[in-house]
Amino acid sequence: MPNTQLKLVADYWLNFVVTKRDIDFLQNYLFETEVPLAEREMTRILVEERIRYEREALTKQQKGDGEVFLPKESYKKGQKLVFPALNWRKGEVLSVRPGNNPEIGVFDVLEVAFDDATRLFAASLPEHKLNNPVEEAPNPEADPLIILEQYGDELVKKLEMALLADESLIRSAGQWFPRALIVDVNEGHLNLAEAVIEMAGGDPLSMASLMEQIDMPAGVSRNLLEFSFNFALQEDGRFDEVGPAGEVLWCLKRLEPEEVQQAPAALKYNPIDYDRAALNDQMLALEYQLDDEFSETEQKS
Repeated sequence: MPNTQLKLVADYWLNFVVTKRDIDFLQNYLFETEVPLAEREMTRILVEERIRYEREALTKQQKGDGEVFLPKESYKKGQKLVFPALNWRKGEVLSVRPGNNPEIGVFDVLEVAFDDATRLFAASLPEHKLNNPVEEAPNPEADPLIILEQYGDELVKKLEMALLADESLIRSAGQWFPRALIVDVNEGHLNLAEAVIEMAGGDPLSMASLMEQIDMPAGVSRNLLEFSFNFALQEDGRFDEVGPAGEVLWCLKRLEPEEVQQAPAALKYNPIDYDRAALNDQMLALEYQLDDEFSETEQKS
């Protein structure tokens, strides 16, 4: 199949909207791989899938109800063909006759009718340059690395909002996974985790350190166990995740210093009444870009 040069509408990625089909695709991907993923990695996978989907849709549109012409194939009278080398023009085979050229060998000559003309084409030719797909020229619109570099932050935000609205997916320690695949972490496991952290003097511990000292269900992938345990600790009020970005560390809230458990006065949020109608577009855009947790932007879930 000849490659299709993908041309997307202007501002395709700037105006990107996460659809139900996108979420279904990501759900199936997580089910199949059984590996929890962070939002940025899921965004990369989604961008690649959208490019594949849009290219496939374009190819179907170009082909219509015709078969792509390749010189190596044989054709019959009445067949409808599309010709990539002629900008995907469509034609119908009027007749097929044997070719006559000793230098080429046995081949067929097709008489093909287009809307405005009739042309002849050689077929049944195993050796012909048009039998091989033409290499697609570099296309920034279809390059995931370029797309993520330009629009990645906004795409991640949009995907996060869509994932938060889907109750079948849950987030823990910055990663997402289907709720239906979560391994049961019971009260006994949680009590043991509390004891292990306390025996460590209250110092934050990684999930790997905790799992070394707690018997977990056998026959389950390590990634799934870690995600399930992280989620269970997240939902239990005794534990607090305190690791820096990219690292998950757990401690006990009751062993944290008072200044950690209570926000300092300088950091406490005190709402101030104001008229949002007074904000112009530039101010609203800046508010959205800052992405403050107390923001009242409509994009927030």
